[in-house]
Amino acid sequence: MKAAVNLAIFRFLEGDFTTSKMHLLASSKIQKRLDFEFNNFRIYQEYLLNILSWHENKSPNSIDSITDKKLYVIGESHALISHQLRVQRSGNDFLCKSFLIQGCMQWALGNSIRNQYKTKFEGIIRSLPKSSEILLAIGEIDCRLDIGIINHRSKYPQKNIKELIATTIENYFYYIDTVNFCYGHKIIIQGVPCPNIETKNIAKEKIMELINVIREFNVELKSKSKEMGFGFLDLYKLTDRGDGFSNDIWHLDHYHLSAEGMCEAWREYSFDSSSAITFQ
Repeated sequence: MKAAVNLAIFRFLEGDFTTSKMHLLASSKIQKRLDFEFNNFRIYQEYLLNILSWHENKSPNSIDSITDKKLYVIGESHALISHQLRVQRSGNDFLCKSFLIQGCMQWALGNSIRNQYKTKFEGIIRSLPKSSEILLAIGEIDCRLDIGIINHRSKYPQKNIKELIATTIENYFYYIDTVNFCYGHKIIIQGVPCPNIETKNIAKEKIMELINVIREFNVELKSKSKEMGFGFLDLYKLTDRGDGFSNDIWHLDHYHLSAEGMCEAWREYSFDSSSAITFQ
């Protein structure tokens, strides 16, 4: 499963959708196992099949992709949905090109320890033309129930959740700003969508904790983005049904937005009125 899905992701990011789908369909025949790694790659498999299905069914686009400028998207699995989507800005066409860093968290980039996520992130940043447009799709994993901020707080209940969120984001932004200093890339931060998980077997207080963490995380992300001069793509506002849970309109699965959801988020993007990005 792991090898087939990784091959599918590689081919997808290379623009070879046909071979990507072939690998995914082959991986579907692998017998199910009840371990974390298998389930994680099963989620990737289903997610990528849904993305490929959208590309197969979308109406033809008349824009010549060779002439498109690039909007680079760097992140964990949330970056995949943006790959090969087109946006328009100030009369210029942009084609999204995604770079995947599997399992990347804001915490992993913002802490003081050298790790594989930093190595890959810095390699991508160096590889791009200076002053590129970049969307960073990192942060949703930091907000899950079983990992990240909530899991850390459960081990250290004396810690203040708002302070944990603020510290995580501050360290992450400091890291981005430091790495980007020599390259001058124009950074846009992608927010975290409202939770869309299955709630049947989860205690109500845990659901409320998740909702509150994601809400506070987005408030801090948006505020800090403005302070740092970054753009902010607000997926939280788009997906909120009014109480902090998903409105079930723009999600593709329990975690990721659909292509239509990303389109709508860009339509509402308002970093500044003169450079707002909208989908065609």
